[in-house]
Amino acid sequence: MSSHFEIIGEEWRLRSHDLAEWAWERLVNRKDVWGQYTTPSKNSKKSYSALTLPQKKLRGQDMVSMDKLERHFGSLKRHHLIGLHCRSSENTCKWFAVDIDLHDCDDRLREDVARRNYAAATAWWEVLQLKGYDPLLLDSNGRGGFHLLVLFAEPAPVDAVYEFAQQLVSDWEKQNLDFAPETFPKSAKIKEEKLGAWLRLPGLHHTYDHFTKVWCGDDWLEDPWLSGDAAIDAILATTPGPPPKTGTKKKVVKKATRKTGKNKSICIDLDGVLATYDGWKGIEHFGEPVAGAVEFTKKMAKKYRVIIFTSRTHEEEGRDIGKARSLVGAWLDRHGFAYDEIYTGVGKPFASAYIDDRAVSCRPQEDGQKAFEVASMQVEKLTGR
Repeated sequence: MSSHFEIIGEEWRLRSHDLAEWAWERLVNRKDVWGQYTTPSKNSKKSYSALTLPQKKLRGQDMVSMDKLERHFGSLKRHHLIGLHCRSSENTCKWFAVDIDLHDCDDRLREDVARRNYAAATAWWEVLQLKGYDPLLLDSNGRGGFHLLVLFAEPAPVDAVYEFAQQLVSDWEKQNLDFAPETFPKSAKIKEEKLGAWLRLPGLHHTYDHFTKVWCGDDWLEDPWLSGDAAIDAILATTPGPPPKTGTKKKVVKKATRKTGKNKSICIDLDGVLATYDGWKGIEHFGEPVAGAVEFTKKMAKKYRVIIFTSRTHEEEGRDIGKARSLVGAWLDRHGFAYDEIYTGVGKPFASAYIDDRAVSCRPQEDGQKAFEVASMQVEKLTGR
């Protein structure tokens, strides 16, 4: 019996010719060079090597072709995967892309980073939609990395495309990302002998057993990601948009640096910590701010991403989660609290620390068996038993 991965792979194989024709028309900026993943040397720690091909002496002989494109989309072999350069030899682009990567991080932080990447990617997708484009938001690796791809109806000057892309992502800090995402093209100008960057084509990932998924745009669905034939249909149906205009006001990201001190999140409970609480009185009722709570959040926000976590935004029968979140946000803003996010997901958000009036700390690895005794007493105090 075939695995789900093999079934999806077969769907990509059967559609590889159509995908190759689409890429040939919409993505190929130059045919004399391409990017390719190859098997690394035995001493390499990487699972792959990324090269620009062909070697200089073969340029003009070995070219990007329909066969190479079709092989990429239809193969399960990593060394058949290729990428295309984002600029032509005439310094024009048929497309631009934003790579919202999940950089190497502690496994405990991965879920939080992936969630913030997703929020930023969908926010920029909506901005592009409002500008009249038909952007493709691609789940590139299944682990929290995303590609945002926009096609142009005709090739546009590289400097205009770069400026447009940089304007789009200039609010990356407000989107709560730790790094500025890479854009393709990566710069407005390069030295004459340089080729510029290349981006891996949609399809099989070069490391993980994952085929590209496409965001359908309906975040309210349990699974808004299209896969297999549905993803391919969405890719082939993408409508190219107008090339960006030159001469707009520049607002570019100078470099992709980490936000100082904001790479860790803390989770703060609302009722009983920030707001006084003497029992549930309805979703619209809030206690007064606890003395010192506003100042506390402002202090924490200078070092950490502050996530507000409250049972008010939990799924319950008949409860309007959107309204609940708006009420919480209005109360926080009215009293001047500092925060980055109001959590409305399932379960608890990942964080480096949780601040909760009902929490019991228990660290037996540090304090030994005494930690259990202390925790027992704290539980008895909270429960009255």
